[in-house]
This record gives sequence, structure tokens and C-alpha cells, in this order.
Amino acid sequence: MTEAPRIGIVGADVPRQLVLAAGATPVRLLGSWSGAYAPETAELPGAVDAVACRILDALLAGAHDDLAGLIVCNDSAANLRVFYVLRVLAERGRVPFPVHLLDAPRGGGAPRDRFVIRQYERLVRFVVSLTGRPAEGAALRDAAEREVAVGAALARMRDRRAAGRCSGQLALAAYRAAATLPPEHAIAVVDAAVDAAAGHPIFVTGSAHPDGSVYAAIESAGLVVAGEDHDTGDAAWIGDAVATDDAGEAIARLAAHHAQRLPLAARSRSRERADALARRLDAGAPSGILALVRELDDAPAWDLAAQRALAAARGIPLEERVRIGPDVARGVAADAAGALAGRLTGEAAR
Repeated sequence: MTEAPRIGIVGADVPRQLVLAAGATPVRLLGSWSGAYAPETAELPGAVDAVACRILDALLAGAHDDLAGLIVCNDSAANLRVFYVLRVLAERGRVPFPVHLLDAPRGGGAPRDRFVIRQYERLVRFVVSLTGRPAEGAALRDAAEREVAVGAALARMRDRRAAGRCSGQLALAAYRAAATLPPEHAIAVVDAAVDAAAGHPIFVTGSAHPDGSVYAAIESAGLVVAGEDHDTGDAAWIGDAVATDDAGEAIARLAAHHAQRLPLAARSRSRERADALARRLDAGAPSGILALVRELDDAPAWDLAAQRALAAARGIPLEERVRIGPDVARGVAADAAGALAGRLTGEAAR
């Protein structure tokens, strides 16, 4: 059986069912918390979050030349700058595949819904132009079944996590597999995510975590990351699909689902983010909150005032670190986690 074309995704706004229905595998490019990148990469987009620079650097270094195409989401200022750079470089032959921008603002309302629907229609045309397979009929239903199966596996993983049988590191690796592998391969990885998670359960907010290195530092301090609100973890848009043979209906319904997604920092009000955090605290009862925000990833820092007020009202300890620079994340996270663990241990001893 011929392997499906792989289409890269930068950002978190792509409705994966539409990519699968057109005969491709959606592969999210996630980058990393640390690692060097070329001077040219640092200069091309200007001052942006280091993770976005690492994604761009990998693309320019040829690490993803096997992709059939690339979709860049306008879900952050950094990703939009990455798109502008890649569009120019693709025209100059520096990037060996076509690049497409998906601009899908979150939130309801008829004008916004119509705009997102048009964006999804353009997205489908782009993917079909690469695969030659129409995203309609039985292909749409098959894609829905495959995507829902991934979502069911992630739900099972979240149940294990809540029961203390899946650490934050392993959960993050499961989300990474779900975002980058064909559904059938991803399900096997997600279902194998089982370990003993011992320690104070905490909730992580702030910047998205492209790899598990910071979670490893947190959990080495005697904490367990029981949940998070960033888009490479619990807020990832994976597993959502609609059962229909009609492409227009699928696009309209997925646009409606997108409008109701969990609020992410770069495109949501701080009040929305605090309300969503309150619901998560009610559901999971973590012992503390850890907020980690990278340098130049400003949006999550804007949420901190409302999150602090919520934590204080609930009597839940919150530790925060902002402007975390390149290549120091593990140390900063370990210090913050140690401080939070100390507060939790002290409160338990009272």
C-alpha cells in the first residue's frame, strides 16, 4: 500500500479530518524548547518566539523536504511571520513544496463563521491540489472514523492520567504522536502511554510545550503534570470530526466546532482563559498551578493577572516564570517546580 502524502502543519487550527479525507497525513511541526539555529533563521522573521525559529530552521535545513506541502496557521504573530518568510523563500526555490496560509479566527458570529468556512474551502482545494483525491463522499466518512478513533484513544489516555497511571511527560508524547503520525500508528502509541505517576498533581499553563523536556524537569521535582491548557497538550484540536458524505456540510460543521474550541492565549480574552482554567480546576482538583512563558511569546503572560486572581480565590498556589530565554527552560522550570513543590509540601504539613 502506497504511503499517504505527508502535509506539514505549523500551528493548531487545521481541521484534520479534511486533510485525511483528501488522502494525506497531517503532520504538525512542533519544534523544541532548546537547540541552536542558524543566524539566517534568527534574522529572517525578526524577533519571534524561539520555538518558531527552530521550526523555520528545520524547514530551511531540509529536515522536512519529504513533505508534499505545508499549511501555516495564522494563530500567532510568530507563525504569521514564519509564513511570510516561507512564501518568499518558496518563490525563490529555497523551499521544495507549496506553502498555504490558514487564517481561521476563533469565536462565533455569522460573519466570522462565513470567513472560516471560506478559509476551509481554500484549505481543501490546496490539499486536493497536492493529492489529486477529492475530500468528499466515502472519503469524508472514513476520515471521520479515523480521526474519532484517535480522539477516543486520547480520551482513554486522559482517564489514565486522571487515575495516576500516565505522567505528564508520557501524555505529552502521546499528544505529539497523535499530531504527527497516521491515525492507526498514533493510536498504538497513545494506548501504550502507561506509567506510574507519583507526586503532587499540578496544572500547567502558559506557553505551549513542543517537547517533553520541561515536563521532565517539572516531574523530577516531585510534581505530576495532570493537565494543561496549551495546544500541544489537552487543548490540541485532535479527534474532532463530523459524520457526513457532503463536503460543504463537513466544512460548515467543522467551522462551528472550531468556534467552540478551548480558548488559546494568542486569540482569546484573558477572562475566557481564566474561566476555562476555573472549569479545569473544578474537574481535576490539582494541588497547584505552574505558569511558564517563553520570551517573545507574550500572549500567555497577558493572562496571568486573571489567573493569579483565580488561584488566590481558590487558595491554590501558583508559581510563574515569564520571559524564559532560549536554552534555559529546563533550569527555570526545575526552579519553579521546586518552589511550587516546597509550598505544597509545607501546606500539607500544616
